[in-house]
Amino acid sequence: MRQWWQQGSPWVWLSASALLLCLALFMALLGLIAVKGMQHFWPAPLVQFQLTEQSKPQPGRLVRQVSDRTEAMTRSLWLVDRGDGLTNQTNAELGRYLLLESYQLLPERPLGAVLVQLQDGRTLYGSQLQSASETNGLWLELSSAPPVLLTAADIRAYWLPNQLSWWQRGAIFWQEWRHFLTASPSKNQSAGGIFPAIFGTLVMVLLMAVLVTPFGILAAIYLHEYAPKNWLTQLIRTSVYNLAGIPSVVMGVFGLAFFVYVLGGSLDRLLFAEQLPAPTFGTPGLFWAALTLALLTLPVVIVATEEGLSRLPQAQRLGSFALGATQAETIWKVVVPQAAPAMLTGLILAIARAAGEVAPLMLVGVVKSAPQLPVDMQFPFIHLERKFMHLGYHLYDVGFQSPDAEVAMSLVYAIGLVLLTLILLLNLSAFFLRQRLRRKYRLID
Repeated sequence: MRQWWQQGSPWVWLSASALLLCLALFMALLGLIAVKGMQHFWPAPLVQFQLTEQSKPQPGRLVRQVSDRTEAMTRSLWLVDRGDGLTNQTNAELGRYLLLESYQLLPERPLGAVLVQLQDGRTLYGSQLQSASETNGLWLELSSAPPVLLTAADIRAYWLPNQLSWWQRGAIFWQEWRHFLTASPSKNQSAGGIFPAIFGTLVMVLLMAVLVTPFGILAAIYLHEYAPKNWLTQLIRTSVYNLAGIPSVVMGVFGLAFFVYVLGGSLDRLLFAEQLPAPTFGTPGLFWAALTLALLTLPVVIVATEEGLSRLPQAQRLGSFALGATQAETIWKVVVPQAAPAMLTGLILAIARAAGEVAPLMLVGVVKSAPQLPVDMQFPFIHLERKFMHLGYHLYDVGFQSPDAEVAMSLVYAIGLVLLTLILLLNLSAFFLRQRLRRKYRLID
């Protein structure tokens, strides 16, 4: 036992246990986000409550979609329809009414209960569904309100949740996922899809990668291969390390002041003077957001590239010089190809950080709702001056600005799941490219 302690085995097992615990907690977090996010699209059953004469504000029927959380709350807190026609039955529109346990609630699951999703993003719950063939629409009876006629142009989708089989629920589940990923937001960003946010995040991250990769690699090559080993080089290297510790919101303020107002304002005066005082590049936009994040992640790429360059054997450089190659030829044909896996490691870390940043983007280009995508079929096809939507900011907006927190909760999990999936796909793409280069040059970085 004494020898076991002297060899340090307890610390090895302690480190392994801590690592295993962290991995387990991480997987549990991912599982929670995935399950909660997918529940947003699963067609839950509809429950009808018969409110008695003792209930407030008035007796009548209440039809509501339920989940595990709301079923546990039905005897204490509920939403009651005021009977004012087309309503979404949300906390902001109806208000909360406390029903004491002494009030009698008789829950049922009627087979005729219907859920209707309108084109404007609202969701209606009714107790009866009747077709109106002469108007190509539907009659929907809302709780205690009179029946309402919905035309086909108003309806995006509808189904009878209490009559669905498991196969039908699965089909609706994938249909709603597809709509969520391909449609635009509606109803004040609390309904509809998130395609503009996905597209804006992807374009911004790719543009950031194009900007940060060459500058980071060239800076690392200069510091490691060309710069003399003196106090100035050490000062530059220390400054790069300190740049990585600057808060992201401070970098956003710098991007707004320097990139947007100084550089953007100068470009407007030189190239777009006829459009002033309306700014073209002197306002937050896609290019300034990507440039700000490139500056934010530049130290990551520099440090990772320098680590890869320092691990290359000096004998390879000397052998290249002995064969008559210049320093530039040695770096371009010998050093850079073998250090490419380390460069891609830095790019992976930069993408992972940039895709999840929100604070600087709020200052330099991201908006709640963008009327146009930054890429379209109009010349010059990529509009760097346009504002864009971002998944991280959209998640913040839905989670903290929604009038109905209970409805927004599952939507927040769904957006978070999409954001994590997008980051994972971007990282996997860079990872497989790195593995391919590693096998090509037989080098472990």
